[in-house]
Amino acid sequence: MNLLIMNNYINQQMNVVLKQNVGASNDGEFHTTRSRNAVIKSSMTCVEGLPKKLKIFRIAGSKFWQMRYFVQGKYITKSLKTVDLPEAMLCARFIYESLAAEGLGTQERNEDNYPTGMKNQQLLHNLIEDILQAELEKVQRDEIRHNSYVMTKIRLEGLIFEFLRDKPLHKIDIQVLEDFIRHMTEKKLSASTMQGYIAQMRKVLRLLERKKILSSVPSFPSLKAQPNSRGGFTVTEYKAILRKSKELQHQTFTDWGEGKRAWMRSAYHQMPVEINWLIRFMVYTFMRPGDVRQLKNQHIEIINGNYHYLRLTMPEVKRHKSATVSLAPAVPLFKHILEHQKAQGYGAPDDYVFFPEVKNRRLVLDIVGWCFNWILKELNLKQGPHGNDRTFYSLRHSAITFRLIYGGNIDLLTLARNARTSVEMIEKFYASTLSAEMNVSLLHSKRR
Repeated sequence: MNLLIMNNYINQQMNVVLKQNVGASNDGEFHTTRSRNAVIKSSMTCVEGLPKKLKIFRIAGSKFWQMRYFVQGKYITKSLKTVDLPEAMLCARFIYESLAAEGLGTQERNEDNYPTGMKNQQLLHNLIEDILQAELEKVQRDEIRHNSYVMTKIRLEGLIFEFLRDKPLHKIDIQVLEDFIRHMTEKKLSASTMQGYIAQMRKVLRLLERKKILSSVPSFPSLKAQPNSRGGFTVTEYKAILRKSKELQHQTFTDWGEGKRAWMRSAYHQMPVEINWLIRFMVYTFMRPGDVRQLKNQHIEIINGNYHYLRLTMPEVKRHKSATVSLAPAVPLFKHILEHQKAQGYGAPDDYVFFPEVKNRRLVLDIVGWCFNWILKELNLKQGPHGNDRTFYSLRHSAITFRLIYGGNIDLLTLARNARTSVEMIEKFYASTLSAEMNVSLLHSKRR
């Protein structure tokens, strides 16, 4: 009888987990594991009847199930030494009961139950849980993107928890915050990344103040982040890039480094013909590199009227949903790309504009980035005049700066909206690189 009950329980758990782990059919194409120790998110499972802080999961580098349980300010992680899910659930239950017998896991959230050091960690853990819950609700209300929630989680549970775990939370003052800045500096974080961590630290301090644990939020030390523009290309450099992209179409790349093997698939050891088209298309349309992998023919409409241009209604990116307008040369270029696609058996509205044969769309950015770096290294243009590293993204920078220089009296608001960015970003990262000589005609002009 007991065996029958156990089998029924296991079957119920299996059905629950199978429902939880059903993912999109293209998960295998778009989801790549970062390292052997990275948790396979779809495997994260709660065990019925046990606290929600206890989860079983698998990692990329092991076939065995793991168990993680947060208790008394720290995580207890154990390998369950089994590849069978029902058996892993039973093992997790036995381990939990063993911990409970030792006095762990059954105590109520009363700070008096913890040693002094553990009180601080438990409180900090609870604060972070509250913040993350509030951020998750923002995602559900579509106030922020899910990626923003993930970044908040990584920063709070990582460096911030590590820094604050041994510090009395009710005594945080400007000296502690200065130590926090110093701690991040020692880890060689960039100024912009440090500002991101400071923003998350402020959330912790405000919650401490709201819970009457901290009398007031201390002022943060000033920290200035210098604009880190990727840098664009001059017209001369842009023309040289286009010429080199054509020259390399008949050459095979062999300089992989001594003792290293080719990591790029052989089909792209010669420069693809699409790269030349893509470089021009980027400058004509102000696209971001991320748009390349998801741009389909159905997102593009050819407009023939007083002006000839492409209307691009691309998927939302960085909260921007509006359609954009291309320059006139993009029209014949797109028609040429479409003819080439149809000759290859593509060209349908649902086909991708660039590299439609590549099903893994993340791989497209790898191909494009690698080919473009090949061109830059051949021309010795990888480093900008001020030492900044130039990448495929620099084409977007070039497109915007070319419009600022050669676009007549175009106003920043129109340009920013068409490039799906803000006037502030135009002024901070794009217009900041313009020199007086670039607009010498305006400086020499006279009123009439």
